[in-house]
Amino acid sequence: MKKLTFKYCIFFVLMVSSLKTIQAQSLPISSYGVWDRGGKITDFSKSNVDFVMGIEASAKWEDIEHVKGTFNFSSLQTEIDKAYTNNKPIRLSVEVGPDAPLWMYKGEPYSGGITYPQVEKVTTSGGNDKPFWPFYPEYLSQTYQDYLWIFLSKFSDFLRNQPQRKFSKIAFVQVKTGCTGDEVPFKGNVDNNLYDISNKDWYDFRLTVFGKYKQYFNDVPNNPIVLSFNNIDPSDPNEVYAWDWITTQIDTKIGFGIKGGAFNRGHHLSGEQSYKESLHQYLVNPKLPIKTFSASEMDGTTQDTYFQICEDMSYYWAALGGINVGLSTNNLNAVAMDYAINNPIGTDTFRMFTRYAQQVYAATATTAFSIFHDGLNSADTARFPEKDFGNTKATMDNTDRYVKICQAYASRGARMDDLAAVVQGQVYQRARQTGLNDAGWNIAEGNIERFFTQINPNDTSIGLFRVRGTITASSSKYDRFARSFENSSGKNTMYFKFDPEVFTNSIPKSLQFKIIWLDKTKGSTWAFKYKSPQGIKEAKQVTGIGDNNWKEETFTITDAIVDQSGDYGSDFTLVNTDTVDDIFNGIEVGIERTTLPLSVGSNTIHPADFISFFKQNEFKANINFNTNSKANIKLFNLNGSLMMSEDVILKAGNNFFSKTLSISSGVYIAVLKLEGKSISQKVIK
Repeated sequence: MKKLTFKYCIFFVLMVSSLKTIQAQSLPISSYGVWDRGGKITDFSKSNVDFVMGIEASAKWEDIEHVKGTFNFSSLQTEIDKAYTNNKPIRLSVEVGPDAPLWMYKGEPYSGGITYPQVEKVTTSGGNDKPFWPFYPEYLSQTYQDYLWIFLSKFSDFLRNQPQRKFSKIAFVQVKTGCTGDEVPFKGNVDNNLYDISNKDWYDFRLTVFGKYKQYFNDVPNNPIVLSFNNIDPSDPNEVYAWDWITTQIDTKIGFGIKGGAFNRGHHLSGEQSYKESLHQYLVNPKLPIKTFSASEMDGTTQDTYFQICEDMSYYWAALGGINVGLSTNNLNAVAMDYAINNPIGTDTFRMFTRYAQQVYAATATTAFSIFHDGLNSADTARFPEKDFGNTKATMDNTDRYVKICQAYASRGARMDDLAAVVQGQVYQRARQTGLNDAGWNIAEGNIERFFTQINPNDTSIGLFRVRGTITASSSKYDRFARSFENSSGKNTMYFKFDPEVFTNSIPKSLQFKIIWLDKTKGSTWAFKYKSPQGIKEAKQVTGIGDNNWKEETFTITDAIVDQSGDYGSDFTLVNTDTVDDIFNGIEVGIERTTLPLSVGSNTIHPADFISFFKQNEFKANINFNTNSKANIKLFNLNGSLMMSEDVILKAGNNFFSKTLSISSGVYIAVLKLEGKSISQKVIK
């Protein structure tokens, strides 16, 4: 009975800890994944939409306030009602700037025949969006801003005065200051320089709008609403001002969202790597006191030439591109959602996205993965020294360098199809690129991973490109990238480990592995191995039939010891058991844990003052205490059976304890108690 009570206490403590983690998010992790932004889904109870976690809705200012002073939010109310009916969170926004109402402009008839201040129409030339926006407002005029503040105040009132049952479905509001969510004042060049806006003036205007959103949606007596912002990358000198404002002005209890860039719209796009390095730390297993998430939408990119080379491949790697930078929600337009719910391959891809996106904290992750990829980043002069690849400067416009890098990897399938596009930014690439490029500028460099890492991937395997030849519309989504053994260079073992925090307070109860591989050669063999209490075991031995199809191998391990004690600090190995170079897409692991009775509370001893470990059959402990004292050390197995209990006399300072124990290999709990304090920790023999 005591053991049962003890286990329930531990379960309660861990549940409380988990709830604190979840509540610390500005957007609940349970809502991370795919969202519907095109109104495609009307019935969320259908099984083929089980991966769709939320709804996005927006409306134009001109449609809401078609008549000055009369506000009609009915279109947004319909979407809020749908979110409530289907128990889904909803993201909302209003389009301003060029979508301001006509009554505001000079030359337009006064609304209701009553005169009031109006603004000039600002026209542009050369913008791609000219048909949608023939003119823009004078953003910096006091008149425009006065009307905008009134509108935003009414928008806030409309949302915050919803019945509580409906208000609870409002997840966040995206702040928009210019053209849609692009955060620029104009598309194209302003025809009359009198109305052009300098960067400084635009930055100041944006911060003013941010402040008004904060006033109306955060600094309120009740029902505050989380805000999401675009163009706030702290590593971008043109956006850091916005990041600094948000991270110092937004209430940390409320938090904020980040529009997640465009890296869920393609792969090998310029800037992927720096974007990841800048924001990933705030979004995945965050340690910094910033409460945030990221949300981004799919646009018309899916209909462009580059994406249409192979839809299955493009959607798959676009989804992984979002995961790679830490994207929380991937909001699909109607075209993309149609593909996702009506194409089984698409459904599988976006179920994957939702599953992966929800793995935010290592200690509570239910899935970990390593999807194999090699990106030939021309900006990386450590991997690709300038002297070895053309002996010219590594710059974005150096097309010869991209070519030479791919030539070095040509035997693995690498090449450049569109040199004109590789020197451009991601907006150009998505719209106008005509082929695949395996080298790029500042592109994602390695595997797409979360909490399950391949160790030294380029030293223990080789990256492959266009795995089964030319990519066509009928290619598999797995054909784009892979990794393989290379027997000729001795690369016959790939090594993997979990993030150390995955099993901080637990051990594996069950690990469900899925390995995707290409069955290319009849009779080829490979194996997956792990450490158990009995030693190294083979979890799976596979023999190919040589049909050149991608296969899934699934298996479950229930006795794994995860302590990074293998070669290179590994937990698992993928082993070539012949001389054939087998090819793999990646590994996914489903995680079930056995929780451990580790101490929590304010009366615990600092972990650094009690370090226990096994050295063969000797149980050892280093104990540091600031006074002379008596202590007790106990060792339990996972069933709660006492394996050892020893009273020890401690002297002030460092103490060393050692005892020989004839016990089997496995996981144990060491407990130190002294002067009313205690600490428990996991020990592996």
